[in-house]
Amino acid sequence: MKYTLLLLVCITTQSILAQDAAAYETTTKAFQENFNAQDIDAVFDLYAPEMQEEMTKEGVTRFIKGCHSQFGNLNNLTFIESAEGINSYTAAFDNISLVMELKLNPDGKIATIQFQEP
Repeated sequence: MKYTLLLLVCITTQSILAQDAAAYETTTKAFQENFNAQDIDAVFDLYAPEMQEEMTKEGVTRFIKGCHSQFGNLNNLTFIESAEGINSYTAAFDNISLVMELKLNPDGKIATIQFQEP
């Protein structure tokens, strides 16, 4: 009985994690494409409502344009780890590689995003 319950918990957890991974994959791909195209409206739409209020469209515009002019295109995102609900990626730009930390809300919208040196 214990093993059956454990197996059921593992299967359920695996499907939840797979859905979570799919949401992160979709969002990172969309972010990369829209960042490189400098499509501010599309990037802004990826943000959770709380982030939209906090950063405003003008703030997102400054963030995207500033990062793009300084770092270049975002060529590749490589998953590093997931810790405390935040996924970390190596973000390889034209001019530099940084660590991107990303957290999505339950709706798959960006709740937190930041770039930092490795």
